[in-house]
Amino acid sequence: MWEICELKDKIEITMGQSPKSEFYNQNGIGVPFMQGRTTFGQKYHGIDTWCTDPKKYAKKDDVLMSVRAPVGDVNIAKMDLCIGRGLASLRMNNKNNEFLYYLLKNYVDIIVSRESGTVFGSINKLGIESLRLPFPNDKEQKAIAHILSTLDEKIETNNQINKKLEEMAQAIFKHWFVDFEFPNEEGKPYKSSGGEMVESEMGMIPKGWEVGILGDITQISSGKRPNKKSREIHGKFIIPLAGASTIMGYVEKYNYNEPILVIGRVGTHGVIQRFNSKVWASDNTLVIKSKHYEYTNQILKTIDYSSLNRGSTQPLITQTDIKNHKVLIPVCDKLMDFEKLVGSLYKLVNNKLIENDNLIKLRDTLLPKLMSGEIRVPLE
Repeated sequence: MWEICELKDKIEITMGQSPKSEFYNQNGIGVPFMQGRTTFGQKYHGIDTWCTDPKKYAKKDDVLMSVRAPVGDVNIAKMDLCIGRGLASLRMNNKNNEFLYYLLKNYVDIIVSRESGTVFGSINKLGIESLRLPFPNDKEQKAIAHILSTLDEKIETNNQINKKLEEMAQAIFKHWFVDFEFPNEEGKPYKSSGGEMVESEMGMIPKGWEVGILGDITQISSGKRPNKKSREIHGKFIIPLAGASTIMGYVEKYNYNEPILVIGRVGTHGVIQRFNSKVWASDNTLVIKSKHYEYTNQILKTIDYSSLNRGSTQPLITQTDIKNHKVLIPVCDKLMDFEKLVGSLYKLVNNKLIENDNLIKLRDTLLPKLMSGEIRVPLE
């Protein structure tokens, strides 16, 4: 039988306290510092700030909870660090912090219901301590955490593999189209093997290549506002709705069902989303199609979007801005070779993304069932 008890009986809580901003730095001096959830990841956080006058500490492996809007988000501390007033550090008395992490993720709605504050929601120490949640015995806590963390570790491994594959694609792009060391007819690096170079407005380029604009090799259009959308997948709402930087919901219909690249038109800029099946591109986006898909993808990564911004309050980029971006247009056979080579890398990326989708669905299905005792874990 699981025990229902208040968190104060199971954990130690440290509420964050923010030092004066004069003691912050981004140069790695002092103690790693987190003011709030800004650098939270899926499970583990990043660090972009340090502090030379720390007030409150979280220890490595503590659960970090956001106590200011949005309340309830959790991560696990990768190291000892200083925490500001946007965070609390939670530590299980029995050291099963990973179980606590998954428990809090499962009951985030209860945590959010404890919010106070008229403008920005927040939760205080008493609000956390008085949460009544179910706890199995220590052995079952460890077993549950092991199952869920194994899935998360596999997801993270796939993410790291994809990061390496994308870095390889970028390295090939630079080697071929910046350094001009693509394979010549003999398979040797073109430029360093004496390949002929000619003058152009973009500097010296391989003979036969041209300078043009992105519109010469792409078709660019704006996305559209959907009639209806849902935040979650349900019923007929199964088509991803692409926003400026991420999937922002789901819709019933699609406006594209082919390989496209999506970038932000309004708001967030610089994030390139890849789609090759049914999707609805929202009115916050620009949609780019090209038979030279992989080359175009890499070109989009090189654009300084801040220099194109036309908006005063809300950042804005137009079709014309992207269309008129000056680009190098290699000879067709090199574009085709690049498409084939880098396309094979992104097929591997896509396979890992599909695998992760399935792992996430499995984890999210198991989480409430394990945390409620509906599914019991065999114990040795």
